[in-house]
Amino acid sequence: MISVTKCFEFEAAHYLPFYKGACHNQHGHSYRLEIEVSGPLQDDGPDRGMIVDFKLLKQTVMSLIVNKMDHKNLNTMFDNPTAEIMVGWIAIELDKKTPEGITLSRVRLWETSSSYAEWRRD
Repeated sequence: MISVTKCFEFEAAHYLPFYKGACHNQHGHSYRLEIEVSGPLQDDGPDRGMIVDFKLLKQTVMSLIVNKMDHKNLNTMFDNPTAEIMVGWIAIELDKKTPEGITLSRVRLWETSSSYAEWRRD
């Protein structure tokens, strides 16, 4: 099995209402989102030799995820928008719309340059 990954970036604000510390206050992040899909190579047609056209993957992730989160207060979407809760939601949303024959393998959401939450299909 072969996999491919597409990366996205977006800006958003949030606060953690249950946290005792600085993140209890509203603040922002420059998020980086990595989406990995796997599957067999297509053996004919315009996508021959590909698992999925990166353009289709980009359109799907942009419409289902990034456009909903970019420049938003994430507390309007989640009552406790931790990276762990958000990465789980992203995986569920994308898994519902993954094309037949393609498997959502991994979702990684970077909250800072040194911290991320990850969902994996294991």
